[in-house]
Amino acid sequence: MECRVATTIAVAMAVFMASVVGLCAQTPAPRVSATEDEQRSIYTFQVENDVFNRLNRSDRDYTSGLRMGWLSPALIEMQPGLVALTTVPTFFGEAPATSVIRRVGLSFGQNLYTPEDTYATQPIYNDRPYAAWLYGAVALQYTYKRPDAKTGIDEPIRLDTLQFDAGVIGPAAGGAIVQNNWHTLIGVAPTYGWANQLHNEPTLGLAFERRWRTGRSVLIEDPKLEVDFIPRVGAALGNVATYASVGGTGRIGKNLRDDFGPTRARPALPGSEAFIGDGSFGWYLFAGLDAQVVGRNIFLDGNTDGYSLSVGHRPFVGEAQIGLAILYGGVRFTYTQVLRTPEFYQQDRFTQFGSVNITFRY
Repeated sequence: MECRVATTIAVAMAVFMASVVGLCAQTPAPRVSATEDEQRSIYTFQVENDVFNRLNRSDRDYTSGLRMGWLSPALIEMQPGLVALTTVPTFFGEAPATSVIRRVGLSFGQNLYTPEDTYATQPIYNDRPYAAWLYGAVALQYTYKRPDAKTGIDEPIRLDTLQFDAGVIGPAAGGAIVQNNWHTLIGVAPTYGWANQLHNEPTLGLAFERRWRTGRSVLIEDPKLEVDFIPRVGAALGNVATYASVGGTGRIGKNLRDDFGPTRARPALPGSEAFIGDGSFGWYLFAGLDAQVVGRNIFLDGNTDGYSLSVGHRPFVGEAQIGLAILYGGVRFTYTQVLRTPEFYQQDRFTQFGSVNITFRY
């Protein structure tokens, strides 16, 4: 079953990416545009940790994620061949965009995963293995726009993110050093089982995600209160994660046009790091759901060579998110609480963690 799922996802992604160049050649490219704010860099600092868990104990499953990112100013000039290669055509019959903002992003991060029993020194065979992942990523984020029928102003309607990441899993990723030194600093007992972690393995991955902004409506004019919905689809291929996903986020607040929802750390795609706006105060509450078909998860399946601890990953995983975003003066703060269904057959517990993100333009 797992091999069929992984093969299906891999073949679908290969066929999909191979068709991009030919399809894009038949579609007129939208004009390049950029406001003054969109010609500034965007910096991101993100922490995901189960210390924000309020339903269960922390330091288990996905226990920590750190990520720093940079998103370039809007690129006015790009090589036509690169544009054609990295532009994914529209689907579902949507109307073409009239303008586009293209950016390149760089990010670096570290994720840590532990079993439930962090006091045991011997190998644990019925829980996820210890694992640390250190990675760097290069991303292209394309924001597509169309004029609003009422105002005539170009409004963001679609966000495409194409990302390549490379890194290492194992002791070289520094998981034991980071976690136990942090525990010492805050006066918490160390984690004793890192000797049983996945061994060193280089990682490579390619991922794509598309988000749409739909159904934006004004509930109250003064003070402004809006609602919208952001559906999304995505897929990833690599030795860390191979999956296909579908989901969406509903939002209510002010200045919803400023972004495409909250960001996340890998192996989820970073989401809408870019945000626009005139610097005035904006905010929104959000709630989202995602469903994922999983072909491979190295943090559960173990090292690719098969010589490591492992558990059997579940082929279908669901996730719910809820949180708050605040934007003001070129700075955006978001907090997301995440609840994920059991990810492997030996697990009968949900995974819960919080994500704190600070993003600013400069």
